[in-house]
Amino acid sequence: MLRLTGLKLSDFGPFKGDQTIMFPQEDGVSVFYGENMRGKTTLLNAIRFAFFGKIIGRGRRQGSLHTTGNWESAEAGKYGFEVTLEMTHEGRSYRLTRTCRPRPGITPANDEDYSPDYFLERDGHIMGPQAADEELRRILPEQISRFFLFDAELLQEYEDLLHSDSDMGPKISGAIERILGIPVLTSARDSLKAAQDRAEQRQALAAQGDQKTRAFGNELADLHAQREVFEADLTRQEKQLEGLRTQKAATEEDMRKRERTASLLDKRDRLEADVKLLRERLVLQEANLSVAMGTSWAAVLLDPMTAAVERLKAREAELQTAVMRSHVLRSLADADHADCPTCLQPISEAAKARVREELDRNGGVAGANEAHELTETRRQIDALGRHAAAANPEALRLLWDTYEQTERDIYEKTNEIDELTRQLTEGKDDDVRRLRGAYETVIREIKALEDGVEATKGKLTENAAFRETIQKKLDRLSGGSLDAEGRRVKLAADLHALFAEGVTVFREQLRNRVERDATRHFVALTTEPEYKALRINDSYGLTIIHENGSDIPVRSAGAEHVVALSLVGALQNNAPLRGPIIIDSPFGRLDGGHRARIVEALPDMASQVILLVYEEELPPARARAALKGRLRAEWNLKRKSARHTELTPRTGETA
Repeated sequence: MLRLTGLKLSDFGPFKGDQTIMFPQEDGVSVFYGENMRGKTTLLNAIRFAFFGKIIGRGRRQGSLHTTGNWESAEAGKYGFEVTLEMTHEGRSYRLTRTCRPRPGITPANDEDYSPDYFLERDGHIMGPQAADEELRRILPEQISRFFLFDAELLQEYEDLLHSDSDMGPKISGAIERILGIPVLTSARDSLKAAQDRAEQRQALAAQGDQKTRAFGNELADLHAQREVFEADLTRQEKQLEGLRTQKAATEEDMRKRERTASLLDKRDRLEADVKLLRERLVLQEANLSVAMGTSWAAVLLDPMTAAVERLKAREAELQTAVMRSHVLRSLADADHADCPTCLQPISEAAKARVREELDRNGGVAGANEAHELTETRRQIDALGRHAAAANPEALRLLWDTYEQTERDIYEKTNEIDELTRQLTEGKDDDVRRLRGAYETVIREIKALEDGVEATKGKLTENAAFRETIQKKLDRLSGGSLDAEGRRVKLAADLHALFAEGVTVFREQLRNRVERDATRHFVALTTEPEYKALRINDSYGLTIIHENGSDIPVRSAGAEHVVALSLVGALQNNAPLRGPIIIDSPFGRLDGGHRARIVEALPDMASQVILLVYEEELPPARARAALKGRLRAEWNLKRKSARHTELTPRTGETA
């Protein structure tokens, strides 16, 4: 098991001069308290730098060596830094010293002006460079370091294990299998596959020397040569694909760095699209107004027209009465037998004679003038009514209001576009567009290469099927030396199949154990009583299970942290390689209840836990109450100046 025993910093980041930490050797938790920008992340980077010679900044990007040295020392002309890490592993003691010094005779201005170096002592003896490299890779392989050195940002990446289309997910699942020891079996399986391939090639060569099997031997040799080409293509494609995915991740990070610029650019693009739509709308509104204005004169004469219509309707009623009276009189005069339409009594001849006299006085056309005037009056009423209906001042006013509002919207959005253009500093606009173009290009290239990888795998599958068919034919025709080669092929094939099955079984067993232990940690960490378990997928992604058996589809950032910590704890429980957990600010998105539970459970996740926090994130009193006797040490990152931090033990305050 790996245990850190001491750390010495010399002008590393804000830690000016020589500063030393001696870690307790008892199992438990050490807590380092420091406010923002005091050097908590720098401490994590110091350990990472000692092991791997790398410094990681925000976004998992490589940090600068030139800016890592202490600024106050650099101002005084002293450049460079050094980290010494003391540790024990499998009963042996180690001292790892890594330096970063300026090249002789120059004042450094960038990373190229430095010469990094390191040496490793084992039990007091300095090891050679090659032996030291191999020993460090054995103690802590860089590929699995994420399970020992991590921060809240790294914890958030574990959600990628749930998504099959994630670029980060396969890397994390590969690292998980490495820490669990699966590569030991997969390497043996792959070695046996290579042995099987060699045996098949020997068999093909032997078959070529026999007259009756020569054709099959030649065909098998061709298929082996073809397979080598396909495998080389696949290796090349997968390497290119890995490079493109790395490029995609770097481009995404560059885009995130320019998030504000990208946001402004997005907003400006949306506004420009809005203005375009508004201008099109304005053209339609102008056309509608043009039509409406053709009858706008009627709005001015609406009141006189309304009065005229009222007068005409009154005259219409009078004329209607006169025309109806004339019609009744005519019907009475012409009828041989008529009754009064009012009293229904027969009309006397004397009365009829008076009606005829009345009609004769009007020339026999009583009501004709009134009927003509009635028709003309009704025509005038209809005409004035149509004009009055068209003269709708409210509708016209609404059209104008809408038109003017559209003009105002265009003016306001245009002004906003001008302001956004001003805010987009010169060059950044093009830079963001360039990044987006590069991102779209790499996405297309990844898709094309993924298709190519699948096609090559398909060709390899077809090749294997053809070889198997020929192999069966050779088995039926075997004899002499061909029998011996066939037995070698069968033995290698059987061993490969055995180890392939062993990898599958072992992987499934490990997943089940990780799921079980992750669930145990999760139940201890979560404050939600209805969350009862975690379920693991093939990529070691973990899904929260409700007490009714259903999945929890959406998880908060805080829930992600809890699940990720549960996974880390489960991996520590099941990994052949055990070591310390060093966590930088893991509680920022967690409530007080979760913080207390996690702190209390940390000693069960690893024998040595180092927490880097600020006091508001984890108040010392809460840490002591949760850890009790398992709290082994407390340290302060004390500010001396903006560029100078001192490490001081919190004496007399440990539990």
